[in-house]
Amino acid sequence: MIFEKLVPAKARRSYYYDSLAGGLAGSYTGIIFPFVLLIAQKELHTSPLLLAIMTAAPFIGNCFALLWANAMEGKHKMPFAVGSWYFARAVFIAMLFATSSLTFSLVVIVGQFCSTVASPAYAAIMKDIYPDEHRGRIMGYVRVITAFTTIIATLIVGVLLKSVSYRWIFPVGAILGMMSSAAFSRIKTAYPSQRELENKRSTAKFLQSSLAIPFQNHGFGWFAVSVLVFGFGTIMLLPIYPIFQNESLNMEYWQLAVLTNVQSVAWMFAYLYWGRYVDRRSPLKATVVNVYLTIFVSLGYCISTNWWMLLPAHIIAGITNAGIELAYFNSILAFSEEERTSHYQALFSFLIGIRGTIAPIAGAKLAASFAVNHWDLRYTFLIAACIMFIGATMQLIGLRRVQHRNVKA
Repeated sequence: MIFEKLVPAKARRSYYYDSLAGGLAGSYTGIIFPFVLLIAQKELHTSPLLLAIMTAAPFIGNCFALLWANAMEGKHKMPFAVGSWYFARAVFIAMLFATSSLTFSLVVIVGQFCSTVASPAYAAIMKDIYPDEHRGRIMGYVRVITAFTTIIATLIVGVLLKSVSYRWIFPVGAILGMMSSAAFSRIKTAYPSQRELENKRSTAKFLQSSLAIPFQNHGFGWFAVSVLVFGFGTIMLLPIYPIFQNESLNMEYWQLAVLTNVQSVAWMFAYLYWGRYVDRRSPLKATVVNVYLTIFVSLGYCISTNWWMLLPAHIIAGITNAGIELAYFNSILAFSEEERTSHYQALFSFLIGIRGTIAPIAGAKLAASFAVNHWDLRYTFLIAACIMFIGATMQLIGLRRVQHRNVKA
């Protein structure tokens, strides 16, 4: 497997199946997700509100992350990850019968919602199978493979959609996604320790303990709040993108495929850089750099009058998506105690779930108000950029606080 010799010997078996699963998952992702919102808007004439609900679906699922984490406390984590992924991906086989806006949207919503059950389990699995000092790099290698297969799949589907219906293409992606789940299940993970079994609590006590984390760990609390503010600006734009692409730029599927692949290439190479950066420097520093850079994605959309003018924005999006994913994930692991990794991840997922449920609805309402008043939709990107800047500055303040405490210690 690619990069295998760069992985410590004790982690190579896990890396082999993780990277195999990542490659198959990249094909699943590239076949389906670059196109779902534009298909919904262009072919099925889906309303902005329904687009927002589709966008919000995974975040609505994240709102239940604390319950998922409590259900798996004291149990083997792998079945929770694999089971939810397998079902969430299998749902897209139903695209064979999705001929209306409503049925199409329901398939996307159910699939996205169910996939979130895996988040707390996945965090615990990554903590278990990869050493702390190499985790960022190894995860970066897996993401490079994922990005590569995403690029190939997106390129092929961008051309195929001219002559073949999504109803036949998306189920193929679903099957590849299910194969990815099967490959990931081959990873050997530790069963719960005796300490974890002894510490298992009732749902009420688990929720109380988890919700108290930001007040006990102030560094994590500030980090979480800043992520909420910054992410509100990014996520409110998700239902606006397809409307802007279709109505303002009259974008074709192949043009979207080009933009998506340019973003994926940048994403692929950026993982190699950010993986090393996170391991050698700090995931919090990586977070600050990437959130400020992300502002330029929104500004790029604001000034674009043709699809090709979005190329720089999508290059930056590829770079920052890679950096933010690794930085957020490893920041949570850095803040969390050994036995409470899934608690921290679940709480973080819960908080971004609340944010992600509200923000797309706000974005859809904003787009609707712009349409009613005949305002140019591009200025919504400027509003979002201002919100992102506030969140990014909060991240910078949090980083300086952590550095100051470390110096005093």
